[in-house]
Amino acid sequence: MRVLFLTCHLPYPAVSGGRLREYELLRRIGPEADVRLCAVSKTYEQDRAAASALEGCCASVAVFEAEPGADDLPAQLRRHCSRSASEHVAELLQDVDVVHVEGFYLAHHVPPDAPVPLLLVEQNVEFSLWGQRVAVADGPADQRRAFREFRQTRTSEVDAWRRATLCAAVTEDDRAAMLRVAPELDVRVVPDGCDHLGKPPERRAEPAREVLFVGNFAYEPNADAARWFCGEIAPRVLERVPDARILLVGNEPPPDVTGLACEHVEVTGRVPSVADYLDRATVVAAPLRVGGGIKVKVLEALCRGKAIVSTSVGVQGLPDAPDALVVCDDAESFAAACARVLESPAARRRLERGAARLAAALPTWDEAAASLLECYRDLVATATVGRTAARALR
Repeated sequence: MRVLFLTCHLPYPAVSGGRLREYELLRRIGPEADVRLCAVSKTYEQDRAAASALEGCCASVAVFEAEPGADDLPAQLRRHCSRSASEHVAELLQDVDVVHVEGFYLAHHVPPDAPVPLLLVEQNVEFSLWGQRVAVADGPADQRRAFREFRQTRTSEVDAWRRATLCAAVTEDDRAAMLRVAPELDVRVVPDGCDHLGKPPERRAEPAREVLFVGNFAYEPNADAARWFCGEIAPRVLERVPDARILLVGNEPPPDVTGLACEHVEVTGRVPSVADYLDRATVVAAPLRVGGGIKVKVLEALCRGKAIVSTSVGVQGLPDAPDALVVCDDAESFAAACARVLESPAARRRLERGAARLAAALPTWDEAAASLLECYRDLVATATVGRTAARALR
């Protein structure tokens, strides 16, 4: 089975939730699928330098530099144009059985008359994120811009879904959201796994009085969450727990995030592994105000059996589990919940036990890869039946 896998970044190193998802899936589908990876990259030099790391799980890897598109395109589509990538995709179409596109904003690289089926996987329902940005916009002008992007993105995204032979979402919630807009679609779920960090150590030292927020800060929703957390939540935590420390851990913090560092706030940048930071933290925070799909940062914290305080955006796609997750959407209650876990070992341990139970019920990466391979097989089988029927009518 030959698959053209089209993505907006090289899936290695796994410095974001999206890259990690694709890397973990590619590692597992490689033995059963001959994958030709095509990345339309906004970090071209870095991705090109790292491409050889994927040679073991991909038959070929091509990286193309993203070029700015026309001003009237939705922002995400505008950021992922590349004539060279489109030409490369067109050349490969005669030599693959399935095209897998990660994100509606890449579907334009596949010509409408492609001779093979198209699987469109949405890690987020992207227009819904623009709707959330309207609610947290900084002033009327920013609100108008976000609403304009919401409308443009919705039109382009739904058009891409309808073009696809098969769609997939990461969660049942996103699948339902897609079907509410376009009920005629065939939408599957290809989930994220949560077992890539392994199990926590059997014995752990008493955690430090640390509140940890992990994120790829090159992604604006994470940067927004860091600014909101440090501006509105952290000061309230420190009023109750003066010796608490706030850690912002993750890739490429922009200047306005690195500028949050102070006596009580540490901004680390990229780290080799988040596992050690998770294991030593008292509470893991997910103060997201914009987001979709499921949050790898929350899956990792659950898998390590950590007490978690999150907004409702941060726990999207997860089962309702009040014994494992404290959900607060305003700064005052979020800060009070963090302080309560910092001050009360009993409250922390109760949440840790709940997190471990919830993690045990979540999908593994092997199960996620099996779901993806099933999509491929169904598409290949359907295409084969279609070609056989066409020959019979000649």
